[in-house]
Parts: sequence; structure tokens; C-alpha cells
Amino acid sequence: MPGAHIHQNTLGDGLVPLINKLQDIFTQAGVENVGGDLELPQIAVVGSQSSGKSSVLEALVGRDFLPRGPDICTRRPLVLQLVHTPYHHASHHNQAPMEWGEFLHRPNEIFTEFEAIREEIECETNRGTGNNKGVSDKQIRLKICSPHVLTMTLVDLPGITRVPVGDQPPDIEKRIRDMILSYIKRESCLILAVSPANTDLANSDALTLSKLVDPMGKRTIGVVTKLDIMDRGTDAVACIRGEVVPLRLGYIGVVNRCQQDIAQRRSIREARASEAEFFRHHPAYAEVIDKCGTEALGWSVSRILADHIAELLPALSDKIATRRAEAQRELKSLGEGRPEDVGRQSAMVLEKLHGYAAGFTKSVVGKSDDLSTSSLEGGARIHFVLQDIFVKGLESLDPTRAMSEEDIRTAIQNAAGTKGVLLLPDDSFEVLVKQAIRKMSDPCVKCARIVHDELGRIARTLINTMDLQRYPRLAQSVEDATRDFLVEGLTPAESMINSLVECQLAHVNTAHPDFVGGSKALRMAQQELKRRRGASSSAGAGDDDDEEMSGDENDFGEDVLADVTQRNAMLKKRDAKNKAKTALGRKLSGGSSASVDVSVDKENDTKALYSHENGVVSLKEPPGKIQASEPETDEELLQVLVTRILLGSYFAISRGVLADTVPKAVMHFLVNSVQRGLQQHLIQSLYHPNLVPSLLTEHPETEAKRLAARNKYKALSQAAQAIGAMPADLAAAGVTVGGRR
Repeated sequence: MPGAHIHQNTLGDGLVPLINKLQDIFTQAGVENVGGDLELPQIAVVGSQSSGKSSVLEALVGRDFLPRGPDICTRRPLVLQLVHTPYHHASHHNQAPMEWGEFLHRPNEIFTEFEAIREEIECETNRGTGNNKGVSDKQIRLKICSPHVLTMTLVDLPGITRVPVGDQPPDIEKRIRDMILSYIKRESCLILAVSPANTDLANSDALTLSKLVDPMGKRTIGVVTKLDIMDRGTDAVACIRGEVVPLRLGYIGVVNRCQQDIAQRRSIREARASEAEFFRHHPAYAEVIDKCGTEALGWSVSRILADHIAELLPALSDKIATRRAEAQRELKSLGEGRPEDVGRQSAMVLEKLHGYAAGFTKSVVGKSDDLSTSSLEGGARIHFVLQDIFVKGLESLDPTRAMSEEDIRTAIQNAAGTKGVLLLPDDSFEVLVKQAIRKMSDPCVKCARIVHDELGRIARTLINTMDLQRYPRLAQSVEDATRDFLVEGLTPAESMINSLVECQLAHVNTAHPDFVGGSKALRMAQQELKRRRGASSSAGAGDDDDEEMSGDENDFGEDVLADVTQRNAMLKKRDAKNKAKTALGRKLSGGSSASVDVSVDKENDTKALYSHENGVVSLKEPPGKIQASEPETDEELLQVLVTRILLGSYFAISRGVLADTVPKAVMHFLVNSVQRGLQQHLIQSLYHPNLVPSLLTEHPETEAKRLAARNKYKALSQAAQAIGAMPADLAAAGVTVGGRR
């Protein structure tokens, strides 16, 4: 090992500390929070449990500091940062230690005794794995500063073992292999594969694992240990030359301290002197002397690591910049959280309430900043409800469609009561038309409720899109206050709609200009009666009544009467089928002939109400259910036809009025009220000094995300700053960032 006073500045002296700093930054922030592909250059030390791995590391440091024992000692990854410091002579003017260690988990605490470093490694290992040989992948980070080391960073991984001991699980070998592979599989990781010379190199555990992830040997450095205990007459020159298992970065041969040396506390400096003596007096290694010894290993590893860092640094710098921008966007999306100042808290609540109310209005009037092209939303859905669902649904409603002539005849007789029925049955018309108008009450009220639900849908969508869910109490309070506001609008809207229906029921305005009127309805009914009696109008023999009817009247009459004719034909067909079934039943039961005359049935039904005995009429009790008789005269049939025409005409008028006024009531009391008073209602309900701090209480998950994003952004910013502040002597040495000398 060269003396400290002749140490020359190398590329590693500038780049390796930079990577060490980045490692410390990311470890404190949490590597998993920075980005999976943001991998820092490092060297992983891999070897079996008895390969001499720990002795190699101690030889590089020049101190005994690693735990020792017959079983597995390295049970957690140890990130060892070696930093070369200038050599100085201790004096009363300078009390700083020449060599010291520092753990990341115990910052600002200096360890000058390497025995204390060993004890702290053991204690920290036990804190993470227990006292009975357990294994963990949680790192221990140790920095050693000394004038006797070359600047480099190594990761000492647990040695490969096959037989579990203590609390180790049965699959300990697989777990350790998986842990090692998780490090060495990264392209940014160099592999220091330690293999003992007294075993077959082709079967080396370290080289076997490295071949899995680095089959071409591009980033593997081979270390052959225990050259001094090989069988007599044998040497490892072929292995060091790379003739057995070729590696592009080559091999270094070293001689470790034996167990007796360790037991006798032989210093590493003495051991290194003995190692140099071994290679100097062994003729076989003369031709590869530059690849032998701990000193050669230190210089090779430091140089290879520095070149590796220089090669990867440009891409690493770009990734850090990209991750920093992503972290900044993520942090911005999560917001600043609840301010500490009460005034700023109040301002934030007001801003969010104003933004929510403005967004609600924009959504209703169709001015949203993010209009959808895939489906209707916001105010367009409300328009769809009012026009396509309510208006068209109301227009499809026809109260006469389900009424037969028998139904109308029954209503006429019931409305007349004990009196006879005149030609134009006004009372029955009014009763039937009010019944028809009442049928429109439910869909009118339902229309208001559907619009109310759509407004609630807009509220929930806004709460999600405006990210109010970040503050659960504020989001719930805004939703509750909006719901209360909409209910306050729904109540008068329903009251107004019920009043509109009641207005239609309060007065049947037969003087309405669009109402067909009694005389016109009578002419239409007479025309239908003539058709039924077989008196069809022939060409040139037009009826005077028909000529007096206007075009609009004739069109309306033709529509109504055509519908009547079609409906009566269907009813007659149904009655004929029923009578045929009755006749067939009588025939099968041995009764009278199947051809039963309708008049005979009527006569039998009539006689069932009274009987003659000995010339005296005997009256009988009426049945529980009495149906109106079918029209027997032209006058009775005219009454039915006129009532149907009048009912259809007036219902169309009332239906048109409600189809026009109900949407207006819904818009006034529900939809437009959002623009008029939602923001004021939210402020009155939620803007209270005692309530504001609790409204801005965030979900714990959101707070955790913001904290993680803030730490990530801080770490990446520090990393970018560290890369930007690299020592200027790199340029003086002829090296650019990412370049090689």
C-alpha cells in the first residue's frame, strides 16, 4: 500500500464521494420513494460464507472492524463508504482524529475506536434481525475516513450459506441468493466476486451468481483468496489470468490472514507485509505480480468504480432531473396542505367554496373547462330530462286510450246521478277530464325530483374532479350543504308544480280558444255515427255539417274518430271471441245451441231483475256490481262520442300548459337558484372561525403522500445540486461528467 504522503488524486476521489452523498440522500428519503430505475453505481461484494470476504474488506480498510465468528456474521447488507482523507500529524493545535467511522443511523457521532465500530455493527444487526442468526435486507451504512484507504464504496452482502442455524428459516439459502441477486442484477452495480483458491473456481458460488446476471463478465471483478493454503505444487496463475472463467475486468489474487493470525491479533499491516513477501518469493506469481495483493486490489477497484461512475453519471443526472420534475408535479397536485396561519386557512376555505360554486354554475350552463365528447353531462343531462323524458313522456299520455265506450257510458250515468242524461253530458266530461289531469301530477313531480338528483350528481362529480376529497371533512360538508340547498329548492318547486296541477283542476275552461267546443264535438260525433250506421258520404253528396267544419277542426275530428273507430273495432272483436267461447262451453256441457243470439242474452239478463207470476211482476234485489248498459239509441251513442272528443281536446290543452310551465318551475326553483344563491349558502353554512381548521383536516393517506412527495422532491433537489457542484478539479484532470480520461 502506498504511503499516505504520496497519495495522488484520482478520478475516484471526486466521483465516489459524490455517489456516497447521493446514497446518503436517497437512503434518508427512502430509495423506494425516489424511483425504481434510479440506480446508483456501487460495488457489491459476493462470496460464500468461508470465502474470506470479510478479510478482504478489512484488508482494504487496514483495520479490524467486522464481526467475526464460526457462523454467518454478515446478516444485513453493510454499505461501506471508504473516503481517503489527507494525512496529518496530531499535535496540540490539531485534535482531529486521523481515522474515524460514522454510521448513518447515528449521525454526527464519531467512532474513533474500530472495536466500537464492530460492536455497533453487531448491535444494529441484532436490532434488525434478532440475536439468533436472523437475516434482513435492511442496510447498515458505515463511512470510514482514513488516509490509509482509497476512496470507494462497497456493499458487503451476507455470505452464501446452505444449512440454516438459529432462527434462520429453512429456505435461508434461497433468501440470501435472492437478496444478492436484487443488488447485482442492476446494470449500475459492479460485482466483486470473492472465491477461495483451494476450491474449483468453475464451481464458485460467487461466480455462479454473477454469471446469472452478467453472463459476459462485463462488470464482474474476480478476487481469488487463500492463495497461501493451496496444495503444494499448485498455484492460481491460470485463474488470475482469466483462463478458467474469463472476466473482462480480470482477477486479483490476495492472501488473507489465517484464523491463527486473527486469534493472535496480528495487525492487518503486518498481514499485508506478509502478503507482499509471499508474492515476492513465489516465482509462479512473478508474471502476474501487478494483479496480486491487497494494494493492487484497492487501486483496481477504485479505478474501475470511478470509471464506472463517470460512464453512468450523465444518464443518472438526466434521470434525477426527470424524477425531480415528476416529484414537483406530484407535490403540486397534492397541494400545500393546511396552512398554519388562521387567516390563510380562512382564505383557503373561501377560495375552495368560491371555486366549487363557480364550477357548479359552469357545469350547469355548459361552460365547463373540460367538456366531454363521449356522453352528456351537467346541464345537458338536465335538458335531456326536461325535454326528452318529461315533455315527450307527457305528450305520450292519452287518458282516453284505456277507456272503452262502456267505461265512458258508466261515467256518464254515474255523473247524472238520479237525473236523466241530456244530449251534452257536461258533468261527466268535467269528472273525466279532472281524473285525466290528476294522472299528470306524478310525472310532473317526478320531473323535479329527477332534476334534483341530477344536480346532486353534478355536486359529487365536482367534489371529485376539484380534488376536494383531499379534505374529507370539507368535501362532506360541501356535499351536505349542497344537498340542503337543493332540498330547499326542491320543496318550493314541488309545491309550485302541485299548484300548477291544482290550477288546471280548479277551473275547466271550456272557453279556451283551442278547445273544440260542444257544437263542433257534436258534429264530429254525428259524422262518426253516420259511419257506424253505414251512411258513408259519397262523392257529390257532401253533408252540410261536414262542409261547415274548418280544416283544423276536421283534422282534429278525423284523428280522434279514427282512433275511436279502431278502438271500438278491437273491443267488438274481443266481445265476439268471449261470446263464442261461452257458446262453445254451453254446447260441450249439453246446454242450448252454440249460436246464441245477443238479444236473447239481453232479454235473459233483464228478466233476471224481475219475474212474472200469475200476472204479477215480482221485483228482485239488484246485483252487487251493476254495469252501465250499452248505448241502445243514437242519442246515447252520441253522448259517448261527444264526451270522448271533448275529453281528448281539453286534456291536450292542459297537457300543453303543464309541459310548458313545469320545466319553467323546475328551472326557476332548482336549476337557476344554483347561480343565484349556492355560493352564499355555502359561505353562511361553512365559513365559521371555529369550523375552518377542522374543514381543512386531511385524510392521513393524503398527508402521508404529501410528506413522501416532499421528501422525494427535497432528496432529488439535493442530488441535482450535488451533481451540479462537483469539484472543478475533474475538469482540470481532463475528465468531463460522464466521460473517461
